[in-house]
Amino acid sequence: MFIKCILLLSAISFLSAGRLPQPEERIIGGKNIEIEDAPWQVSLQFLGKHRCGGSIYSKDIIITAAHCRFAAGGVELGAEYFQVRVGSSLKDRDGSLINVKAIKSHEEYNNPKFANDVAVMRLSDFLAFSSKVQPIPLAKKNPLPGTLAMASGWGATKLISPDIDLIIQKHRDHLRSILIPIVPNCREFLEATDDNICVYSPGQSTCSSDSGGPLVVDQQLVGVASFASRLCHSSSAFAGIPSFRNWILNATKYI
Repeated sequence: MFIKCILLLSAISFLSAGRLPQPEERIIGGKNIEIEDAPWQVSLQFLGKHRCGGSIYSKDIIITAAHCRFAAGGVELGAEYFQVRVGSSLKDRDGSLINVKAIKSHEEYNNPKFANDVAVMRLSDFLAFSSKVQPIPLAKKNPLPGTLAMASGWGATKLISPDIDLIIQKHRDHLRSILIPIVPNCREFLEATDDNICVYSPGQSTCSSDSGGPLVVDQQLVGVASFASRLCHSSSAFAGIPSFRNWILNATKYI
């Protein structure tokens, strides 16, 4: 058991600290916002450190990306490793920390790569709603191309790439957001499926550790941050909530 724990922690350390940014995570070119501007936003914490974003759906359900609960080598991480911080624009303090009781990721996540990248989490305690903690309804249809959508998170705000093999990420502790238009398709990405919603604006993008965070139009959740270009300099792709709405509603009944 001891050796198993050491191997798991080693894999986790590589995934969360030492790895290069993957095409799933990315807020570049945004601005600081207060949690009251996005009270549905949560920080998904893994072993006490921010790992991904998420959105409040109900008093005890969080929606995030499926890939956020996997470590290097495809190791599936249990609920006992996770907490969520709610009600704070800072990822490492204030608000409330609540344990995750159970996780259900989409049964066909990663088939093909990055497909079905959505998961729901049940919290161990009910949230107390306030101006800083609020649920967000699920969108029933995809927004039209050109619609401005808001993405938010605590991801990298700058990447420095001296060469193709070395990327240095600069993160901030304060929640940030961008307003970015929906594009008609996701043709930039070979990994994209019909379930993805993509956004693009030069100099603006989600980035490392924004994964699982919300894409919002008209105060409705339309997407979950899934993947983007390697250097956070181009389009970003989200798991489209309208495509997964029925799955989410069903999953919350059995988690």
